[in-house]
Order: sequence, then C-alpha cells, then structure tokens
Amino acid sequence: MIVNVIHRPANGKLYEMFRLQQKFAHELGLKVTLLIPYDFFFKPDVMADIMADHNTYGDELGIWMGELTGGKMQETVPCKEPFLWLHTRESKEKILKTVLDKFREVVGTEPVCFGGYHMDAVSLELLHTMCPSIRISIAGCFEEGVKVFHGCNNSWYLFNEGMPWHPWYPAKENSLRPASDEGEWCGIVAVPHLCRDMALSYEGRNDFFASHPANVQRAMANEGAIAPYTLNLLDIYRYQERFNDGFSYTNVFVGPNWLSGSPNVQDSDEVTQGMYREYLEYYAQLRDEGKLQSMYMSEFADWYKANVPIGKAHLYDAKEILYGSGKDYFWYCDDKMRLLFDLFQGGSIGDLRPFVAKQPRCTGADTPFKAIGTNPYLIHSQYRTGNAHHFEDGARTTLQVKLGEEMLDLANYPTRLSKVSREEDGVYLELTDIRLKFAAATATLKTTVIIRKDASVEFVRAITESSAPDASFELTEYCKGCWGTTEYPEEMGGIKLAIPGEKIVYAYEGRILTSQTSGAVTATVPALDTVLGLTGIKGNFSSCEAEEGYIFNPYYTLRQSAQVKNGEEMRTVLWLRKK
Repeated sequence: MIVNVIHRPANGKLYEMFRLQQKFAHELGLKVTLLIPYDFFFKPDVMADIMADHNTYGDELGIWMGELTGGKMQETVPCKEPFLWLHTRESKEKILKTVLDKFREVVGTEPVCFGGYHMDAVSLELLHTMCPSIRISIAGCFEEGVKVFHGCNNSWYLFNEGMPWHPWYPAKENSLRPASDEGEWCGIVAVPHLCRDMALSYEGRNDFFASHPANVQRAMANEGAIAPYTLNLLDIYRYQERFNDGFSYTNVFVGPNWLSGSPNVQDSDEVTQGMYREYLEYYAQLRDEGKLQSMYMSEFADWYKANVPIGKAHLYDAKEILYGSGKDYFWYCDDKMRLLFDLFQGGSIGDLRPFVAKQPRCTGADTPFKAIGTNPYLIHSQYRTGNAHHFEDGARTTLQVKLGEEMLDLANYPTRLSKVSREEDGVYLELTDIRLKFAAATATLKTTVIIRKDASVEFVRAITESSAPDASFELTEYCKGCWGTTEYPEEMGGIKLAIPGEKIVYAYEGRILTSQTSGAVTATVPALDTVLGLTGIKGNFSSCEAEEGYIFNPYYTLRQSAQVKNGEEMRTVLWLRKK
C-alpha cells in the first residue's frame, strides 16, 4: 500500500495542533506533503516554520485551495463564492493565477502538487496550463451515500457522486471520469480527498467512515481511545492489493481543527490527538514491515504514471467491517463505466454510472450544472428503492427463477465471491453457489460474471444440480433502470424502448413490448446520450421484453428469459454504448 500523509496549517490556537501533527509525522519518519492555503503565504512566521520543515525533513510544499471567503483572496476576487469549483471560468483563472504567483514569490520554486475538495475539468485545465510543474491534485471528495447531503443539514454543496474512489487520470471534459487514453487525459494525476469505507459509502453517510480518525469519532464508532475500526479500514485497503496487481492507495488529510475543541467530536482533545498519533504509528509499523510505502504526493504521481496504465480497471471488494452484517459489495471502475455488485443481494448490480457517452460536466456559475458535478446513474438501488420490492418498485438488476407458477428472486439470497481474476478478455467474478428451494424441487445455481472493457457485463447462469433432473426452470435476467443524480425522479419522456422489430417512445403508459426471440432489448436515454441493452447470447431463449413505467413507477425494465435444465446454462450481456 502507498500512503500520502498530508497536512495544512490553521490559525490561532489550532496552529499548535498543526505543529503537533508535524511533530508526530516527523518523529515517525513519515513523508509529509504540506498543502498551504493562500492566506498563509502572508504570514512570515508560519512560512518560516514551513520552510524549516521543508529544509530539515524534506516536507513537500504545495497549495491547498479550500474556502476562499473572508481572506486575502477577496482583494482579487470579491465574489463571496467560497469554493473554486463554483466560480466562473474567468474567476477561476484569476484565483489560480493569484495563488500560483504568490507561491512562486514566497517559496521561490514552482509548486508540484495541489488540493481542493473538488477540482472540476476547467479548474484542472487551467491549473495544468498555468503551472505544468503540478503533477498531482486532490481533485474530488468521495461524498457518496444517500444521507450525506441530508446529514450535512443542506449546507455542504459538494455534489460529485459517481467518481472514482481511487487515484485516477481525469478526462479533459469531465474531471470525475477516468480518461480512456493519453489524448483524453488532462495531464494531472488525481487522488481523492480521504479514502472511504466502500461498503458504508453505498448505504449511508460515508463522510463518517473514512481515512480520518476524527470522522470515525464523529460517527461514534469508537469507545474513547479504543477504535479498532480505524485501523481495520486501512487493512481493508491493503486487502485490495490482491485484486489490483499488488497496488492499493490511501491518504490521510486531517485539518488541525479536528484535533482540539471540535464540536463534532465527543472525546477529549487528549483522546483525539492520541488516536491521530496511533493512526500514524500504524503507517510507520506497516512501513517497517515492508507492507507500506510512505510517499510525497508528487512522488506518488510519478510512481502512478510509471506503473498504472491509463484506462486500467480498478477493483474493490468492500466487506462491511463495522457492524458485522456480513454485507459485501464489489466495485468496478474503468473509463467506460463504474458499477457495484451487491453480493448480499445475489450479486445484483445496485449502482451503474455510464461514462461511455463521455458527457462534458463542469461546475460553476457559468455552467448549466452549477454545483452538480455528479456523474448520473442508470441504476441506483439505494436512491431509487430496492429489495424487498425492487422488481415492482426500484432500480437494480437481478435474476428471477421460475418453476411452474413459483418464482424466486436472487436478490433475496446472499452470496460471496469465491474467485476474482483478471484475464485478457475481462475481469471474472465467480460467486458462491445458491441453493434454490421450490415446492416441487430444489436446485443449485452457479453464477459467473465477466466484466469487459467494452462496457459490457456478461452473466453466466448455470443449473448445476436439481432434485428433479427433467425439470425446466425459467431463468429471467432482469434489469430495471431509470436515470438521475438524486433520489428524485427525472424526466423519462423521450426514452426509446426497443425489442427486435418494435419500439416505443416512453410516455408513462405502462406498455410492454414482447418478442419470442433473444435479440437485444434496449433503452436509449437521451439525457445521458447512452443506450443500455440486454442481449441473450447463449441458451434456450423463450422471450424478451421491454416494459415502460408510469408516473408512480418511473422506470423501464429489460428482460431476457430462457428455459434451463440441469447441466445447462444461460448467458446474457448487459451493455452500454454512446447514443
């Protein structure tokens, strides 16, 4: 695992906390990147300490672009907008020129690293053009989860869901989409602001559960100084090395305000500071055991460019480690899509973000999106309901298995990963077998999922054992979708639904198109410039369907059905392409 330890100074009594953070890291021999807010370039005493740490310990120096209001920047840009990503392009350019010039004046060199809670595509473009020496930036805060905005009391206008959770190469037109090749890349390596619990981030408020001990305290996931979860989360990130060719990444960026007198933390300052020290000590322990590399941010950027090709898929097996629920999610992200398999509900897809259309998406007052930098979804079972009634009212994939008039839904059966492998033609996920019990028979179902670089997911469903060898089971691969960025429904009118030889335009009438073939069933979503399709490719297919929703059920449903006996299989492909 590679770690970036990142610090930034603060004012008043919290300056002592900044110095304490520095003391901890230096005593443990960890490499520190210091990201300096603009106002601190005007504080000679602070800059003297920073330069001393730079000269003595080798601390890397860069720029932190946090909140802008109430400080020196208003002399240049009087707008009260607090965050860079919400300004106009003209204002972004003025802000970046001002802070870059001041860094050069005070530090005497070119900066090599940068950070902001969110860096939209325009901000990264300007940064790379104005200062090519900057090789890496914190460029997104993985604020994912259905309660993040609600839990922040509607006061934290950072909307950037659907982004990578890991380091990535941002695309020029959308900083939260990984680039497909060198020509699409904006030129700066991006890393997330903190590394999240990728199980809890899907279900709830993930700003409570991240590589930031005080956030865990805010979630009350500790008992005083006892907080095994914070270190267990690091181990879960280390666990991802087995899926990503030996590579995993984490960072810690704890503002000094969390370490003393924080209204968000229930523990004493002594406990809070001790937890931060323990966190850094675990980094040092892992480093000494040869299990972790401590790097400066720019050093990591160079390593990343040398070792991780543009377009490479990133995988994450997210086991829930706080509550002991047994839930398990598997995340996949490449330049064409990001998706999540809910293993606790049969391996169904619960979140699908289509990058394949390569839609531009910038934030700011002069953009149509304003604050919404989120990559929209086609499937999201948390925002748009889910089990137990998802096949009637919700968005996800699943498999339905019928014997006679009895139907079983795979989303009601927890499963696990039995094997994950990267092959030349894709990523293979083998799930543990599921035992299906009907009134007339029992059967064993085996599922293999193949995720390919062409933005497709192949489902291989096989009946490997049956108590009634001659019984024919009807297997229906099922995808219920919509689109959006929040839990609220979006305009579905204009979506085109099609089966072989027939199509309709979505008009909220609840119509169903049926064909006795296995050809492609598709939904064309104009708002996302995306076509979502489900195609049967192997098996004794009996029908395919496309179903239109209605206003109280604003979804579309794609189905492929086949008859499968013991020893037989059905193969279908769920795929994406640009409209």
